[in-house]
Amino acid sequence: MKLLFFIRIIDVKTRHLGAESGVADKHHELIFCFEGSGYMETGNTRYGIKKGDLLFNPAGTLSRLRRGEGKELKIGQIIFDESLFSSNINMEREALYVLGLIKLYTRKENTIRLSGIGSERIGKLYESMAWEFRNRSRGYSWAIRLKLIELLITVMRDKHFRIPVKQDIAKPLSSNRIQDVLNYLNADYMNVITVEDILQFCPMSRSHFHALFKRETGKTLVEYLNELRVIKAGELLVSTDDTILEIAVKCGFTTQSYFCNTFKKIKGMSPKDFRKNLGRTEPAGVLASP
Repeated sequence: MKLLFFIRIIDVKTRHLGAESGVADKHHELIFCFEGSGYMETGNTRYGIKKGDLLFNPAGTLSRLRRGEGKELKIGQIIFDESLFSSNINMEREALYVLGLIKLYTRKENTIRLSGIGSERIGKLYESMAWEFRNRSRGYSWAIRLKLIELLITVMRDKHFRIPVKQDIAKPLSSNRIQDVLNYLNADYMNVITVEDILQFCPMSRSHFHALFKRETGKTLVEYLNELRVIKAGELLVSTDDTILEIAVKCGFTTQSYFCNTFKKIKGMSPKDFRKNLGRTEPAGVLASP
């Protein structure tokens, strides 16, 4: 039976973390320090850990966690498989996106320093997930999944988690009608969208709509929609192993070539290079992007 998650709170002296790539290729570990201090060794690098810190040990990475000299070390350990989240469900796709950010954040150091409030919230979530895992009450699997999503969001929102996250590509608007249009685009960007679709709930002439939209957003409808779709595609490139074609379709592009050309125009590199620069490789058998 495939392991999707394993959760516990334990006292440790020395503990090995992770597995060889290919053995547990998508199993990540999140380690939270409840009490004491110590350090984690990955290769020739050592990272300190103290009360309130969160450690991320990515899949395929072998590490060793040690307590400090003569000091206690109480940790919460979560082992989970990325397939716990589906890229086809909006909420879980967001979780994969945040996980991708954490991977980027911890490429240089595995330790995530949190604010006092953030550490307190993370500790409570660990205790709650450990209780669910230990008692296995009805619906415990879904409860753990939701709490893990909440944990990832808590990390992303913490004031000490300093990494660029996606921003709304529109400035504050003075037109409620255009705000309604942007809400619609953000909810339905993965489908074909025409001006006629928009004018059904935004009653005005085509010329008036285009002029108002450009004035409020600084972009044409096509420019805004393409930029929005490229942002969403970038999230999937970071957080999933979907092929370039699959991502293009999921983000509303009608052809892979148009997607690749648009992505390169906006991001300055092809989707393939974007993924490669973030440490991912294109799955075998996929048509390469230009």
